[in-house]
Order: sequence, then structure tokens, then C-alpha cells
Amino acid sequence: MKKKMLCISLFLVVVVSVCFRLNTRNMPLDSLMLENIEALASGEWDVDIECIGFGSVDCPGRFVKVYFYSETYL
Repeated sequence: MKKKMLCISLFLVVVVSVCFRLNTRNMPLDSLMLENIEALASGEWDVDIECIGFGSVDCPGRFVKVYFYSETYL
């Protein structure tokens, strides 16, 4: 009886996963969804970074060590 229930549950899991896979494969991304993805990938604001001097602080976006840096949000 346990073997039979195990086989039935395994069969149901396979059927559900195949149906889910077929349904998600055919859904195209519309333009609004693509714009939302692009908006999430970009930052909220443009940041102007000014790196000053030589020191031990990492300047963001550049591979140099500076004394300090300041960020200005545009």
C-alpha cells in the first residue's frame, strides 16, 4: 500500500511540474514588465562622486585609494 501511494504521489508531482513548466515557457514578457525590470536594475538617482587626495579609502567606481570621497545626488 505504501509503495502504491508513493508511486501515485511521485506521478502527481511529475505531472504538476511538467504542466507548470509548459505554462511558464509560453508566457512572453510584455513591454511594461521589461520597463519595470530595467527601472529596478538602474539606480534611483544619478550620483556624482568626487574623490579627493591619496589615502586608504576606496573610491567607488574607480580602482584607486583616496583620502575621502563625497557623493552628490542629482
